Amino acid sequence: MTKKLYTLLSAYHYLPKPMQAHQKRGLLFISISILMTSTFVSGCSPEKTQNKTTLIKEPIQLIQQDSLNFLITALIITTIFACIACHLLYQNHIKNKELELKNKEILKQQEELIALSTATQATAEAKFSFFTHISNAFRVPLTLILLPLEEMLDHRNSPNIPKQQLNLIHKNVQRLLLMVNQLTDFRKIEYDKMKLDLTCQDFIAFSRDIISSFKVLALRKNIELKLSSSDKEIMVWFDKNMFDKVLFNLLSNAIKFSPENGKIQLRIKNDPGAQNVEISVSDKGNGMTEEEIKHVFELFYQADKGNFFGSGLGLSLSKEITELHQGTIDIQSKKGYGTTFYIKLPLQQQHNITETPVINGDFTINTDQLSQYTVGILPDNLPEQILTEPDGYLNEETLLIIEENAELLEYLKNSFKEEYEVLTASSNSVGLKLAYEMIPDLIITDITLNEQSTLQITPALKNDDRTSHIPVIILTANGDEAHKISELKQMADLYMTKPFNFILLKESVKSLLWNRKLIKRKFGNESPATPQTIALSKPDKKFMHDFTNVIEQNIANDKFNVDDIASALGISRIQLYRKTRVLLDCTINDYILNRRLKKAKYLLINEDLSISEITYQVGFSSPTYFSTVFKSKYNCTPSSYKKQIGVDT
Repeated sequence: MTKKLYTLLSAYHYLPKPMQAHQKRGLLFISISILMTSTFVSGCSPEKTQNKTTLIKEPIQLIQQDSLNFLITALIITTIFACIACHLLYQNHIKNKELELKNKEILKQQEELIALSTATQATAEAKFSFFTHISNAFRVPLTLILLPLEEMLDHRNSPNIPKQQLNLIHKNVQRLLLMVNQLTDFRKIEYDKMKLDLTCQDFIAFSRDIISSFKVLALRKNIELKLSSSDKEIMVWFDKNMFDKVLFNLLSNAIKFSPENGKIQLRIKNDPGAQNVEISVSDKGNGMTEEEIKHVFELFYQADKGNFFGSGLGLSLSKEITELHQGTIDIQSKKGYGTTFYIKLPLQQQHNITETPVINGDFTINTDQLSQYTVGILPDNLPEQILTEPDGYLNEETLLIIEENAELLEYLKNSFKEEYEVLTASSNSVGLKLAYEMIPDLIITDITLNEQSTLQITPALKNDDRTSHIPVIILTANGDEAHKISELKQMADLYMTKPFNFILLKESVKSLLWNRKLIKRKFGNESPATPQTIALSKPDKKFMHDFTNVIEQNIANDKFNVDDIASALGISRIQLYRKTRVLLDCTINDYILNRRLKKAKYLLINEDLSISEITYQVGFSSPTYFSTVFKSKYNCTPSSYKKQIGVDT
């Protein structure tokens, strides 16, 4: 019995503490039952023993049932808590997903805002750039109108008005009118106010009339202009008063950028299967780079053409007009091999406009509009050349004018030729070559040249010993103050904005040349220290320092001459003469002679040397010749000069 109780108590201790408290009552009953059972068993019959055993099992079953109930309850509670935890985790997951989606949406909105801001900024910059180019493009024609008008006003009492000046004014008025008309057309298209007057017409006849209008211009450059088509007529729905602007622009560009003896072809092909007419305009001109091709039809794109037709206006307008006709325009080009534009127009009416077909219609070309597109085509394409006075008259001073616009270049040349020898160039490369070879007295240059900006040409001139002394006047269509400061920092002497006052330009040229003359006189008459004290540019000071040092190092050599100086300085004899002509108010030989005599005076005063010794130290071949030259310069012989200053011979 004792063992049974011990076992029961041991089992009780192994129960969890919460269950121990719960099972105390059961344990007490079991203990009593065991004791009673032991007592009864010892003194009862088998039947009684069985009954007593049954009584003992009932509390055990009760305990087991309680334990089972407890386990079931615990399991249910655990399951409930697990479900709650899962629910919370799911809700948290849902919230995280929502937050992630919101973050992605916010990031997307931020990216869209950044992209929109970038696009807006790019558009604003493009518009600013475009209108800057347009305003600059207006300045050149305005200059070519203003200059002859001012000249005519100066001679208002003269009965004869030069026809050349009137033609120049008329051409540039047409050029301005074209720009204004194109800008107006753009605004109409942009605000959907451009309405097409569509009629069904023969596109072959229409194109033939336009080609004939350009024949004279093409012949002047010896360009073959050809219309080719396998069809006699192709009926197309289009607005002839609008679409002629497309062909005007493409043909004028083709002629403008084609070399002499070139070839331009307008091809027209009927494609019934695609219900299209295909038009192509091809030339053998300069062609375009891949980067230019990407942007060629963009309104605000400024291609590197250096002229109005490169501003993106004409081609952009051509694209808009073509698309208004439900057509397409494309380009194929390769640098150095020419350009071809391809246009496709629908044969059938696609604009819901009912019109009566016009067969063999009257295709009268608008001559005013044509003149706007063709004005200035040939002058702007004159070959780069040196234009000097035809009669060979050589004025004392030489001007070099570098200007891309041929009309303005010609006008400036004619305006200055009475007073100066005038050299001209239409590109920086030719201008630099002329400057290095001819060493002009003054250079007038434009900054819109497309080969090399004046921000490069000005330092190139000022940092070269051959041309560093030459005054440079810049003419520009850019009126920005910051740009002026930048140019002047690049050592330009004067900056003038187009349209400029020609009288002011003319007087500025005179003033700069006069200042240069004063420098020459000072160099020719002052002491050997002059190169270090005179107000010259650093390159000019360096040149004079090197020039003087070469002479000083060889002053004792009676065979020393100009060729030796040129060789030592690394320039040609002609370049040396032209350079020193500007900086010295005497010839090189006279300058060398003056240096010899000045050193001779120094030796006579400060050194105890004989006349013969001094003669050979300063590079004279004999004392007799030295004495003759010295007397010619100072009105006394070397011996007399020594006596005058109190030095014994």
